Amino acid sequence: MILALPDEARFEEPAARDRARVLSALAGGRLSSRPEMVEQLGLRSTTASRCVAELLQRRLVLEASGEKLGRGRPAARLMLNPRRLGVAVIHVVSRAFVGMLLDLGGQAIAREVLPVPAEADNKALGTALAALAGRLKATAPRGMAHAGTVVCISGVVDVGQRRWLVSSRWPRMRHLDIAAAVDPVAGPVQVVRQLDAELRAQALADPDAYAEGAVLLHWGWGIGMGYAVAGEPFGAAGGPFGEIGHWRVAAGKRCGCGGEGCLETVAALWSLLPLLRRRWPELADDEDRLLEQLRHLDLVAVPAMRAAAAEVARALANLCRILFPARVMISSPLMGNARFWAEFEALFRAEGLMEEMPPPPLHHAPPSAGRGMMGAAGPLLGRALEELLR
Repeated sequence: MILALPDEARFEEPAARDRARVLSALAGGRLSSRPEMVEQLGLRSTTASRCVAELLQRRLVLEASGEKLGRGRPAARLMLNPRRLGVAVIHVVSRAFVGMLLDLGGQAIAREVLPVPAEADNKALGTALAALAGRLKATAPRGMAHAGTVVCISGVVDVGQRRWLVSSRWPRMRHLDIAAAVDPVAGPVQVVRQLDAELRAQALADPDAYAEGAVLLHWGWGIGMGYAVAGEPFGAAGGPFGEIGHWRVAAGKRCGCGGEGCLETVAALWSLLPLLRRRWPELADDEDRLLEQLRHLDLVAVPAMRAAAAEVARALANLCRILFPARVMISSPLMGNARFWAEFEALFRAEGLMEEMPPPPLHHAPPSAGRGMMGAAGPLLGRALEELLR
């Protein structure tokens, strides 16, 4: 999967537009030689040769001898150089930062896991992010330009200000300035919400299914949602968005956000796990492990789980009355349990939307850290690619 393709409409200079067209066609596998550029893109042979020379000079394209099909010299075979650019992507898994250095083709050059204790504050988290970003940048092979670092996080995030406001995983952290921590070491820095990155990656993999509005609800350690049309997230350039987990549903119980009565206080795993461990003490914190551990347990027999399902189903139905998505994806370790999934789906259907307007279909989308990292990497790589093409 190519993580970033240039958009020729973003270039004013004709020569730069030609370079962008040729590179996109090469990366997409639509052509691989100068004669094919002339035939498929309508370029003059001199223009095609100039574009190739300029792309080779920028090391964005590699050239190899092609197969000889007739008389004369064989046509050289051209291909994208995926190792020309790399980007570091850091995301959260349980209470650890997982970092990868990815090339343009989505191949991992390096991977590192950095656990961070629950009591970590702003200073500790900022130091950990900077250290990991610096180490990933240092692994870039010779000839690879570092496009920057993407920090892909959950919790309450201000992507415009590049601040991490609240995280239930690290309750002592408040309003962490990620840009200030990472920019001096491995900038430029982009901050994205994990759910937005996941939606973008799913849309890249299946564009037709995500052409209309799509909601991705994450129900795990915390509860949040993303909304996108054709993979482009709503609210990605502004402040906090999609904090469905902090909708008020009940009075009394304190939430990690500082409020009371949030949906998370009755339905998030940080609230439910202490109760579930009375029956099943072996349950982990990690959502990937929980997906397997919860699969065959009788969750429906637990009154608090039935109540949680009802609250989340009601919140999701209300959300659908605001956004009217064509598709709803649910990412949750709870939904690997077939009986609990059936219970939740029935509750959601019973909520309905409006008269003669059925609710959208629900789809289970098991969490995929790798897929989310692919979605996170694209925009920053795209900007670096544009700079090389100008």
